[in-house]
This record gives sequence, C-alpha cells and structure tokens, in this order.
Amino acid sequence: MKDILREFDTNLRFHFSEVLNRPLAKPYWVFISLSHNCNFDCQMCGVKKIIKGQELEAGLVKKILFEVAGWQADCTVLFTGGEPFLRKDIFDIIGQSVSLGLKTEVVTNASLITDSAIAGRIIDSGLANIAVSLDGARPQTHDYIRRMPGAYARAITAVNYLSREKKKKGYGPQISVWTTMMKENVRELYEVIALARDIGAECLVYHPVIVAQDDMQNTLKAGHFWLDAKDTDILSEEIKKIQAYREKNGLVAFLHEPYLWIKYFKNILTKEDWRCNPFVFIDIGPDGDVRSCGPAFGNVKKMSLSDCLETQEARKARQRMQCCQKPCLQTCWGRPESDHLAGMVEDFIRRLDNYEAPRESKSKMIKDGLALLAGYQDLLARNRKK
Repeated sequence: MKDILREFDTNLRFHFSEVLNRPLAKPYWVFISLSHNCNFDCQMCGVKKIIKGQELEAGLVKKILFEVAGWQADCTVLFTGGEPFLRKDIFDIIGQSVSLGLKTEVVTNASLITDSAIAGRIIDSGLANIAVSLDGARPQTHDYIRRMPGAYARAITAVNYLSREKKKKGYGPQISVWTTMMKENVRELYEVIALARDIGAECLVYHPVIVAQDDMQNTLKAGHFWLDAKDTDILSEEIKKIQAYREKNGLVAFLHEPYLWIKYFKNILTKEDWRCNPFVFIDIGPDGDVRSCGPAFGNVKKMSLSDCLETQEARKARQRMQCCQKPCLQTCWGRPESDHLAGMVEDFIRRLDNYEAPRESKSKMIKDGLALLAGYQDLLARNRKK
C-alpha cells in the first residue's frame, strides 16, 4: 500500500508541477548524451549535426549521476549519443550509475557488440535495459536507413549474443528492440515482430520518426521518410496485425493508443489526444547544455542540474511546451497518468480497494492520500494569491 501511496504522490507532483510551472517533481527520464560521435550516418538522425566533436568529461558525468541519485526520486538514467559504446569508459560510467542505485539504460546501434565477451560485460553491468535500434525486417531496409552496409547483420548478431549470454547467466537487463517508423519501413513493421522474437528480444517498442530532434516544436511534415496518405493506410493495416499479435503473445510495448500514429502522420494529432508534461524529461548534451524541448535553459558545467531546472529560461521553455500545437508523440515526454486529477484520485482509491488488507489500513491510507492532495491544493491557492 505504501507503493500505491508513493505513486499517487509522484503523480500529484507531476500534475501540480505542470499547473504551477514549478519543478515539484524531478524528471523521470534523464537522458545523458555522452557524445555525439557516431559510426553511422542515419538518414533521419540530426543529433550528430548539432554538436560535433564534444563529449561529457567523465568527472562531470559522475557529478551529474551523484546529483540525480541524491534526488531519491523515481528516475531513469538513459545513456545515449551518438553511439555510447564508442566511449572507452562506457562500462565505468554504467557501473558508476548502477552503484548509485539508479535505474540505468542504454540505447545503441549495437555495431560494437561484436562477440560474447562484450555481450557478457553488458549482461553483468547492472543495466536495467539495453535498447538496440532496428529499423527494418530486411537487411536492405535497415542498412539504407542507417546508411551503413552491414548494419542489419551487426544488430542481429549483437542481440543474439546478448540473448545467449543472458540465458547462460540467468540474469541481466531487459533486451529491447526500438524501431523508428517511417515511409521506408512502414510495410515491414509487423515483420519486425517475428525478427525481434527470433533473435531473443524481450520487448519491442515503435517510435514515429521526427524531423528536428533538438526541438520537437519545430518538427514539420518534411523529408522522404514522412508517410503520405497511401502510407498511412498501410500503417493502419500494420497496426491491426501488431495489435492482434500483442494481445495473444505480448512482446510489443504500447505506450499509448497505437492509432495515434495515424493522426501524427496526418498532422491532425491534438493536445486532447496526447499531452507532453514539461517536467518528465530532460536531456544533457555533450556540451553540458540542459534542455527538455527547444533551447537549452542551463548548463551543468556552470550550475547544478537542479539549478538548471529553476532558471527563468527553464520556466519559459516549459511555457512554450505547454503552448505547443504540434504533439510529437514521443513517449519520454508523456505521463498520461498525471494528466487529470479526478482520474488520479479514482485510480488511487481503486487500487487500494483491490488490495488485500484490513479495512482500517485502507481507510488510513486513503486519508493520507487525501492529505497529500490537500497540501498541493493549498500550495495552488497560495500561489494564486501572489
């Protein structure tokens, strides 16, 4: 029951953070772009064009991790890039994060996971999840998107190595496949399921392609990878098959209603369909800049991460996100369970009601939950008087 109350409090924090535009909640997702160096040249990726030749110093990464751990909040650190495994100290960095008790994940193109020894180190590292990018069910599709001959074969080999090592050891991170949906692979989205399953992936996540990765609010319908009307019809059929598979077999993780992808590519997605919460996600770039969406609002080389969240620029950035009319459907920004206060209270009471415990204990927990809510409402009232 304490976990139920703790989650209710977390959802309240995110909800009232958005209402008050104050960081009452710490970010759930802390993306750390260790470097924008990459050995691929993916067509849809603009990251390595943003900041070239820079990477976060190991000492600064350690400082960031210590601060995030000190929050004692439900945070997930995700190391990204560029390609994180290009860093010679990547396992030291992962080890530091894990040793601090942080849930730690890595996303990779998997090209450097070339043998069982490297895969074994990853399995032993304490990671909660390793996500391998795989953007097609056929070699020519993935290699074309990634602009790297042999990229598909390397990704398949890497996941196989990871799966075998995990089975051998009997423990290890969740092995995920992440697929970016676009015009080039829309006909293969369902086929990716069988591929991911057969190579030993334990979770498959689809993401719609974006155009401006440093600023989702400027993402436009552009580029040859954007779906046209005919492609969205194909996507609809693919979704139908994916849903049927998931209902029977699992594996696929839907982080929202999948038919929202159709609205996204038709440019008719609205904030009533999908809302970003400006407090859920931050990214720390290889130059130390901190942003959520749009311009940077602080730099960890000059101030603490918490101070970055309190700057006037951070407040303005969150206001722009709240006014954004182009929902990007990137799930790292969303926290739908915190969107509506009434729904949060109903869910809290329902979960307690279903929990096997004495009535007196449940009643006390409900009173504690309502006291939390009253505290945030008092804070809101005091803010309105200013």
